[in-house]
Amino acid sequence: MQTQRQLCAHLIAKASDDEAFRKLLVSDPRSAVESEFGVALPDDMSIHVHEETEHQTHLVLPTTDSLSERELDLISGGEQYGR
Repeated sequence: MQTQRQLCAHLIAKASDDEAFRKLLVSDPRSAVESEFGVALPDDMSIHVHEETEHQTHLVLPTTDSLSERELDLISGGEQYGR
């Protein structure tokens, strides 16, 4: 099973190599993640993507509540949710 950090690293790497995927990830992150991992995300899960610029940096602090085993399985393709 992959960790949330590994899943994010995968998305960042793909967005770095695939401009079309990067544009989709920025404009519709939910669809990008669902299509990349072949899953349906829970309705109450939202994803926000921010692009850094030369003059702007984003610092994302991890939640003190980590994703559940089931949520990680959903994102990493271990099971389908709602489909």
